[in-house]
Amino acid sequence: MRIKFLSVILSFLLMSIAISSCLDSDENYEYSSDATIRAFGIDTITKGVYYKFTIDQLKREIYNVDSLPMGADSIIKRILIDTLTVTGWVTSGLNDTVFNMNDSVDLRKPIKLKVHAADGITTREYTIKVNVHTQDPDSLIWREMPSLPASPASGKQRSVVLNEDLLVYTSTTTAYRTSVSNPASIQWGNLITISGLPSDAKLTSIINFDNRLYTTAENGKAFYSDNGTNWEEMDMQGMYMVTFLAGIPADEVTGSENMLTGIFAKDGKNFFCAKSAGETTWKEGEEVPSDFPLKEIYSTVFTNASGIKQTVVVGNVEETVEATIPWFSKDGLVWADMSTPTDFSCPAMKNPAIVYYGSQFHMMGGEFKTIYSSLAGIAWNESADKFRYASEKVIIKGDEDEEETIEYESLFEGKGDYSLAIDKNHYIWIVWNQDGSVWRGRLNKLGFKQQ
Repeated sequence: MRIKFLSVILSFLLMSIAISSCLDSDENYEYSSDATIRAFGIDTITKGVYYKFTIDQLKREIYNVDSLPMGADSIIKRILIDTLTVTGWVTSGLNDTVFNMNDSVDLRKPIKLKVHAADGITTREYTIKVNVHTQDPDSLIWREMPSLPASPASGKQRSVVLNEDLLVYTSTTTAYRTSVSNPASIQWGNLITISGLPSDAKLTSIINFDNRLYTTAENGKAFYSDNGTNWEEMDMQGMYMVTFLAGIPADEVTGSENMLTGIFAKDGKNFFCAKSAGETTWKEGEEVPSDFPLKEIYSTVFTNASGIKQTVVVGNVEETVEATIPWFSKDGLVWADMSTPTDFSCPAMKNPAIVYYGSQFHMMGGEFKTIYSSLAGIAWNESADKFRYASEKVIIKGDEDEEETIEYESLFEGKGDYSLAIDKNHYIWIVWNQDGSVWRGRLNKLGFKQQ
């Protein structure tokens, strides 16, 4: 028993010596030399929007790719940095004062932060830059582009976007083409030759559906093209096509597929028709009302309050009208007019074009004096001052007792017939028949990466 007890005592003595030895020795701790900023962010801006910041460790720069909205200078004059992840500590200013995240900072100009590693030796300096838009997001800005090399000989033309190209058909055998993939470089090049279209093909009825172009001819035949240059006749199974209307996109809510819609004639009457992309058989719809547009048709798509996509069309009608009335459909077989009391209707226009653009409907065309806008496509008003055609400022001098006033006169007024198309970058292209001039416009905020 004594031997066992002695062994226990010796064990405790050895442990005590070891612990004592450790306590008496000098400890060597190695502190981190990491002096990088791992995460950075500022407080939310207007409407609670949080802007992501990029950290370039090589250049030691921190910036936001998506610029803050115009007018945010007043907000970032005094704003909190709410995210700043480092392993050591941060100083700022000429005196290297320890940075306090509870203090607001002025980010209207670039600032510098110095990161100190935990070892107290290594430091890195970062430049913080906050980008702010200098453009008014709600302004529609126009720019004159290179004109067509020659104006359309026939006096009629059609503009349509197909994939990365803007095609302007000047006749049934000729067209101009330019790429819209690079908005900074627009070149029309030489006139291209179109094959497969008859001389009586309706240029103004060309539409794009599912990256394929369609049109009709005066004799009721229909044609399609995958590249915009070579056209082939469609097998319409004896149907006499009056015109194509629009492509109706697939809808997840209703479960409907992409639909090509049009109007065909039978027994002296016109009827709506539609078919999906994979079908050959057309479905017959209702009879076409007498005030439904049949020529120079433009279409647009919007999503209603129920989340269902609807296609809206306008165009020229064969009878005299007092207002420009859009028509909408969910399946292409039944169309309903979006009429409204006269006080709220869109004035009658020759060759109207409708676009759903910037969360509103806009109607262009006519004499090109004024753009008309509507939230739901029913009640129309003159568009806001910022959303106008390219204009020149005119100062009107008043009488002795009146101040000068400023008005804007549209540069497009009186330019005549035109065609319009919108590309994937939200640019509105207008090509004029009379002189072949080309203008491109875009709502500023639709060019911003963060809306």
